[in-house]
Amino acid sequence: MERLTPLSYAFLAAEDVDPVACLAIGSLAVLDGPAPRIDELRAVVASRLPTVPRYQQRIVAGRFGLRAPSWQAAPDLDLRRHVTVRRVQAPGGRAEVASLMAEAMAERMDRDRPLWDVTVCDGLADGRWGVLSRVHHTLADGVSGTGLYRVVFDSEAPGDEPPPTPPGTAPGVTGRSLVAAARGAVALGTALLPVIREGLLGPLDGTRRYAWTEVDIAETAVIRRELGVTVNDLVLSAISGGLRELLLERGRQPDARALRTLLPVSSRAPGTAGLPGNQVTLMLSMLPVEHDDPVERVLQVHERVARLRRAHEPEAGVVLQALAGLLPFPVLDRGLRWGLRLPQQQISTVTTNVPGPRTPLTCLGRPVRQLLPVVPIADRVRLGFAVLSYCDRLAFGITADRTSTPDVDVLASKITDAWRSVLAQPV
Repeated sequence: MERLTPLSYAFLAAEDVDPVACLAIGSLAVLDGPAPRIDELRAVVASRLPTVPRYQQRIVAGRFGLRAPSWQAAPDLDLRRHVTVRRVQAPGGRAEVASLMAEAMAERMDRDRPLWDVTVCDGLADGRWGVLSRVHHTLADGVSGTGLYRVVFDSEAPGDEPPPTPPGTAPGVTGRSLVAAARGAVALGTALLPVIREGLLGPLDGTRRYAWTEVDIAETAVIRRELGVTVNDLVLSAISGGLRELLLERGRQPDARALRTLLPVSSRAPGTAGLPGNQVTLMLSMLPVEHDDPVERVLQVHERVARLRRAHEPEAGVVLQALAGLLPFPVLDRGLRWGLRLPQQQISTVTTNVPGPRTPLTCLGRPVRQLLPVVPIADRVRLGFAVLSYCDRLAFGITADRTSTPDVDVLASKITDAWRSVLAQPV
């Protein structure tokens, strides 16, 4: 019997505290047609499900609430409830796909069943169809969440990838790690000062909007080499540029203290990407929305992230999670729920960048043309950015609170403009 870690349990607690939160992560694969029959896809999933035991388990509460919930075999797993069909409204274009994704990603999962589902989305434009894969954040983080792809898709890579290797014994809390964690905790503490709200922080209404944009990764090779930056730096810079323009359009000044983003950082050991669970820590960084110059924004992002790593913010998160695991569960539970009820004012948005499949995928012989990621929003965060690579493309998926953020499509186009503005700069 495996019990939920404090981090995995926190995602359940967040839903319990906030009735409009849905902590499911996911992505939509867009494929060439024709769409298969639903029984064909269920047969594929049924044949592969034994390779991922966690997808056959449900969450069972601890007796009397004295211990954390555990993962236990689901006695009545019915694929008719987990692999379903949903039709996109005609004409099945960009607006209709975005609407379906926004609606589906706001629907909570039934905790009496395994916390995943796959939806065939029929009726896309140009004869295409989609596969919307969802997993609850309690079951997986952004990296391991892509493990559901192995159940649904085939890879065109030569030869099968080796199965994930279970990690060895987790390293203990040493004197060196405690010193690093202490430094990181100080950095995290200074990063928890309230931000200027600027309309991007506040109560959510329970409904969502979704938009996306896509860019080429290969075209960044020259600028990355010349500036000494990474793809992740360019991603954060493009989001910063898009948010800057959004603030200006709303008549707000892009202040240096306006927007802080939560950056999930994988803490997985090599070879464990396909294992379920949450092995992730975090960094908190101000976004350089005050800078109009695209190159300066990229350099500022690069320096800020490097500074957070030098300050050991990610290590602090790992150690704090380990210490939380030592608490009696009733104490942890009450502390989490109390903290989640406080109206947080420190984090404006979340930005997660996940490496996706590097080789083309297929499903029942149909090629996957796009992978569009979705990140949940909760706890007064009205905007979330999920970035997922697929082959040589990078997709930015934007999740927004429907009432407070009607201009999400405009934001997607501004992120594209900000991305291109960096590539157009002489260096």
